[in-house]
Amino acid sequence: METKIYVYMVYALVTLYALCYQLQAPVEPFLVDKLTKGDNAAESAAAYGRLKSFFAFVQCIGSLVFGALLDRVGIRIGFVVNFLACALSYYLLSITDSMEMLFLSKVPGICVAGFLCAQTTLAKLQMTKETKQQALGRLTSAYTIGGVLGPYIGGQLGAQGDYFIGAQYATIGCLMAAVLCLFLPGDLDAPSQKEGGEENKKTMESKEPKGASKEEKGQLQWPKAAQLIMSLVWLYLFTKVVTGVANSMSRSALPLILKNELGFDEAMMGTMMSVQFGFGGFANAVLLEPLTKLLGGKVGVVVRNCVLAMAVGYLLIAIIFGFAGDDGAKDVRTFLFVGITMGLAMFQYSLSTSITVHTTDIVPQKLKGTLMGIEHALFSLASFVGPSAGIALFAAGGISGIGLGCAAVFLASLAVWMVFHTATDDGEKKQKPE
Repeated sequence: METKIYVYMVYALVTLYALCYQLQAPVEPFLVDKLTKGDNAAESAAAYGRLKSFFAFVQCIGSLVFGALLDRVGIRIGFVVNFLACALSYYLLSITDSMEMLFLSKVPGICVAGFLCAQTTLAKLQMTKETKQQALGRLTSAYTIGGVLGPYIGGQLGAQGDYFIGAQYATIGCLMAAVLCLFLPGDLDAPSQKEGGEENKKTMESKEPKGASKEEKGQLQWPKAAQLIMSLVWLYLFTKVVTGVANSMSRSALPLILKNELGFDEAMMGTMMSVQFGFGGFANAVLLEPLTKLLGGKVGVVVRNCVLAMAVGYLLIAIIFGFAGDDGAKDVRTFLFVGITMGLAMFQYSLSTSITVHTTDIVPQKLKGTLMGIEHALFSLASFVGPSAGIALFAAGGISGIGLGCAAVFLASLAVWMVFHTATDDGEKKQKPE
């Protein structure tokens, strides 16, 4: 019963975390335009791009540090630090009067890792693998609730001409969340002796490097911890980051596709993004389990089939838009694009969640925070690299160009997976001692 209570507390914290973040997201491009005086649209767009890249870089470094921090100080303190950093970031945003100040407001992002904290919490709670997969899927749905409500509320507040009121509300919300975090359990770093604790302990000991000292066994230094993690799950992390680059390429080009190629206005674009966000969360909460079974059940088969399905999806987009069509076919092609994009989101969530569930099951309990930090750092790295590549492909080849580029990345990832993946990686055979 206590585990369920803590799980729902984590859902609530993630919803509030996403809501506060998304409150300011819709007005940020307009704020950049205001701070750059709006004299040059190209310069304003470039400044906004630099701001997003800077934040992605800060989060990439921060995720590595924060993941290791969680293993040392625990989940509860980690959550508190995260929300205090969020509050500081939003407060600085609420008093911003220059681009330099706006960049400064992103610096606390080095400790902004709410979703990382939430995933690590669920990874450390004692649950069966099936229950953990369901919980991680619903965690994304909880984020989706905030991700759908936040932009709408923030946009309505910003439409009144005040670009700072959303940040003020977000500051208050994060301070409230920091207080709520104090009610989380403080003992999640210790393996449970109730549910397979002794077995978990033996598993942990068997995964320690040979010749490790007692100090190293108690708490590995970060380089050694990272080396151990990569030796266990490198293929899964490689697949996640490479496919993440393709997803980032597509995500960055989507607004331009909707606006320039498909003729979406602001309202239609907002609706499309909200629906896509909402559908992804719904798919992760309701469709994840049946989709996983449909895709083969075993994680190795699920990963392979998800990557293949997404490669096929992007190839279809490239084919559909690779030939000139008359105006009468525009509505049909738009419908097909939206439908395929929704389907791709479903496979993307299934792929990401399946990998996270499996890697957290393999890695020793005391290193799960470091693992989550590495995963989130790789995601930030993909978000840093993907946009420029995606926009360049779109500029060169339109929708067909971005479709072919993303399909190529997924196929390359699939080839590496097929070469290096074995049944042993899924735990289907007992691993030989090192």
